[in-house]
Amino acid sequence: MASSGGDVKLGPWGGLGGDRWCYRASNGITGIVLRVEGNIKSISFKDTRGLVSGTFGGTGNDPNDRGEEKKIAIQWPTEYLKSISGTYGRYKGVLAVITSLSFTTNLTTYGPFGTAPGEPFSIPIADGVVVGFHGRCGYYLDALGVFVTPANSHGSISVGQWGGPGGDPFSFRVGSWIKEIIVHEGTNIKSLSFKDGNGQEYGKFGGKNANDTGEERRIEIDGLSEHLTSITGTYGDYAGMVVITSLAFQTNLTTYGPFGNATGTSFSIPIEGSVVIGFHGRGGHYLDAIGIHVKPRDIEGTISIGPWGGRGGSPWSYMTNRGINQIVIHVGSNIKSISFRDTTGLDSATFGGENPNDIGERKTVLINWPSEHLISISGTYGKFSTLLTITSLSFTTNRATYGPFGTGSGTSFSIPINNNTVVGFHGRAGHYLDAIGIFVKPQTTI
Repeated sequence: MASSGGDVKLGPWGGLGGDRWCYRASNGITGIVLRVEGNIKSISFKDTRGLVSGTFGGTGNDPNDRGEEKKIAIQWPTEYLKSISGTYGRYKGVLAVITSLSFTTNLTTYGPFGTAPGEPFSIPIADGVVVGFHGRCGYYLDALGVFVTPANSHGSISVGQWGGPGGDPFSFRVGSWIKEIIVHEGTNIKSLSFKDGNGQEYGKFGGKNANDTGEERRIEIDGLSEHLTSITGTYGDYAGMVVITSLAFQTNLTTYGPFGNATGTSFSIPIEGSVVIGFHGRGGHYLDAIGIHVKPRDIEGTISIGPWGGRGGSPWSYMTNRGINQIVIHVGSNIKSISFRDTTGLDSATFGGENPNDIGERKTVLINWPSEHLISISGTYGKFSTLLTITSLSFTTNRATYGPFGTGSGTSFSIPINNNTVVGFHGRAGHYLDAIGIFVKPQTTI
């Protein structure tokens, strides 16, 4: 269902507490486990291969504040996750956290889960499949966003629209880039029109009231160093209609606007790793509603290698579309656990380490991205306390090898590969790190 290309990062929504984290499924998401009571205590995921994400949130020690477990089973491939919505707000008077969540598939909506009040958020998405999540977590789930992969022949997703039901529908996608935006504004947005890098024009959308056309504003985008990434704005009542009252256009370099008068309900679309290739919405006397078509900038897929090791524990997976610049392992006679951080500061869950009486010594590998990047791993697996686990690990970059960590006893494995970058890991984990493999991407895409 999901394409093999890149994905679009939307959000997160919520508070600023906890640590940053991310999770990408190796394909579709088939299971979500929540712990809920009032707010969302924690969340975890399972993909189509049975790989689990680890748990995000729920690190508090209060046994009376762990919530009730709620499970969602998604019947891939006939059913797939399309979007999320929810609320975030104060919990116990201190923390801004996710207070409720709903999950929308192509067939139904699960939830809402959680009862605490808060500020609502929603992500109206078409032509996309949710393939991962990101956010912040600690005692609770502090913030949440999604990774979305296009599910259409255009290789894009449609986000929005926001605004009113009036006017006529419009939609366009460009084949090059959006080079020029022409805004007519006053107390509201009167109309929009566009020109792409090939000189083709789109619109005018709105502007049918000849007595109220507004002032013209022009935005020029060169398409080489600059590209359009998102929009923000407001919608509300004007002349008895619900229309777009203000708009701002975000590029990778700056923000143009806001244009119009920022009154009414606000909307914003925090997006990373993507480019806006078109718009959709409704237009009549004015610009009634607007949304965007977004395409991932990363168009190459990844290759899964491994895993090596035992069959104990539960399957897990971690993937990033950025480089990995930190690896934390806990080590003794074997590898107790492993976790990762990417170049944006997002942390993975901890895989393994579930034996509180044998957590090992912490070791940290720091990778000096972008001049240094991880290209492979090697190690050994063998018996430890009757379990077949990873007994040692080394990490190879384009500049050095870090390790070995552990005892090096058992069966050796290595992955002699060139011209690639490691963008994720997978395996099995429980009391210890039972098995490990890697996801690699051709180096030319980094």
